[in-house]
Amino acid sequence: MPLISIVVPMYNEEAVVADFFARINKVVADVATYDFEIVVVNDGSTDSTLVLLKEQQKQQNNIVIVNLARNFGHEPAVSAGLHVAKGEAVIPIDADLQDPPEIIPEMIQKYETGFEVVNARRASRKEDSFMKRFTAKKFYDYMTRISGKIKVPSNVGHYRLISRRVVDEVNALTESTRVFRVEVPYIGHKTTEVLFSRQKRVKGKSHYNYHAMFDLAFNAIISSSIKPVYWPLWTAIWIGFLTGLSLLAELVLFILAQTSVINFAINFELWLIINSIFVVGTITLLVLGIIAIYVGKTFIEAQGRPFYVIDEVLTKKEN
Repeated sequence: MPLISIVVPMYNEEAVVADFFARINKVVADVATYDFEIVVVNDGSTDSTLVLLKEQQKQQNNIVIVNLARNFGHEPAVSAGLHVAKGEAVIPIDADLQDPPEIIPEMIQKYETGFEVVNARRASRKEDSFMKRFTAKKFYDYMTRISGKIKVPSNVGHYRLISRRVVDEVNALTESTRVFRVEVPYIGHKTTEVLFSRQKRVKGKSHYNYHAMFDLAFNAIISSSIKPVYWPLWTAIWIGFLTGLSLLAELVLFILAQTSVINFAINFELWLIINSIFVVGTITLLVLGIIAIYVGKTFIEAQGRPFYVIDEVLTKKEN
């Protein structure tokens, strides 16, 4: 039977290991037309996650453990799993069960009709805090504005099904700053979606805080477009143009008769010029900061360091 790979990054997830396999095994058992391998990427966990994974591997034959040499982060862990996965289709999913495995059969059905990418999209974000909903909306709105021909779907994370062709093309990308949710739409191919309601984490602690969300959004924007450099630059140009007009107006006012109205206008022009200088200076520093970020990313790319380092890959025969 054809093989489907489920890729699961884990970092300090000892509290959810048993629950995850109980649910995922129940789901795949109901899909009789495919074999499944579960590629679990241990992302340098410091708790008993790896020990529990090895114990689980003794109970079932279809678990592949990819043990990274240290904690590299969620994106590198997903990338490592994609490179190890052997299935004709691959489904990345988080271990916390907030993305329900129960929609996997529906994703497979859509794949069988000819779709190469089946996105799992959240139907709503009502369970999130106001701040998280607000920042998520702004992120997707901004990505829509800057990504051009790359259509990054809103409320879609790592959870999706992608065909072997898409997996191979994603794996062939060479950049060091990798964002999976941008890479897949960059590749393209025939795409559809399955809606689901996201659940709250039942056990364990989320590692996805606001700092992690900011890093993800930041890397997604930087890796997608250089438009952030242009927007403040054009703003500075327009303010500079208006400042020039103010200088011209001041010259005209000085030439005219010195009435009290004219003096007021001159003082206003001086105030406008001084504030414009401050604004232009601020925007100039902002532009330089953004350019510095891109230069820094260029430096990282030039280093050519691996995105992750695998310590070992364990199958049941090796455990």
